[in-house]
Amino acid sequence: MTLYVPAVAPMSRQKIEEEALAIISRYYPKLLRKPGPFPVLAFFDLIREEFGLDPGVEELSDGVEGMTFPNGCVLVCEETYRGASEEQGRPRFTIPHECYHGIKHKDQIRKALMDTGELVIYRRQLIKPFVDPEWQANAFAAAVLMPEPMVRMLAAKNEGMQLLDLMIKIFKVSPKAAEVRLEKLRI
Repeated sequence: MTLYVPAVAPMSRQKIEEEALAIISRYYPKLLRKPGPFPVLAFFDLIREEFGLDPGVEELSDGVEGMTFPNGCVLVCEETYRGASEEQGRPRFTIPHECYHGIKHKDQIRKALMDTGELVIYRRQLIKPFVDPEWQANAFAAAVLMPEPMVRMLAAKNEGMQLLDLMIKIFKVSPKAAEVRLEKLRI
């Protein structure tokens, strides 16, 4: 399936990591002292008050787990919300992913629409990752769910499959998310 996205302001992985740590430090500081699951549903509620977004749960098109609109509406489907409440890895990843679109991308997309009346979209394979909103949202979700300092702390005491299994259990993430996080952190 070909995915089309608008280009957004460039963001480095390091800057996204810093943003994730700032959010954790401000709202959930215990997660930087002891590894644990990021409270994705509490964060989903928090974005209303702290970031002026409008989170909601609605029935979405088949296969659509979440959507974010330029007006600040951040939606997840019922299955995603329920899955996150049941601590399923992929839905827990989807919620902060969509929240990041609301926090970082809604104003950029709204401005582009207001300035030109149209939104230029690109085949995702043809734009650089640092201007790809999906890449940015994935990087944020991984960083907030599995904070680098906590991953490194676990890695110092565990390795291989033991580390992977521990990350899945402690952070309540999917095996794929844990694998990719370790790969991106070069652990």
